[in-house]
Amino acid sequence: MTGKTIQRHQRRVPCGAPAVAEGARGPVRGVCRTLSSAGLFFVGPLTPVGQKLHLAVELPAVGRIEADGEVRYHHSFPEGRGMGIRFSRLAQEDLARIQRFLDEQP
Repeated sequence: MTGKTIQRHQRRVPCGAPAVAEGARGPVRGVCRTLSSAGLFFVGPLTPVGQKLHLAVELPAVGRIEADGEVRYHHSFPEGRGMGIRFSRLAQEDLARIQRFLDEQP
């Protein structure tokens, strides 16, 4: 059996910030487990793969970011189940905040 390989082009860092994902079923609260300039991993209630969401994340030291995204996959970790979300729309100001957050991480 062959495994699926995912190549990432953007740096992904641990985050731990509170997050809200709002879709067709309303808002759900969770935690941004990891973050990159292309998307994030949201630990919390799941929404279906392919679902479009509006995201809000309170990043430490840089402030709130908002973005639209799409659920790409589900995965389980010891701290809970979650979903990988790819950004589909992100304002330049929010991208700049994400980049500042990424630059401050070791």
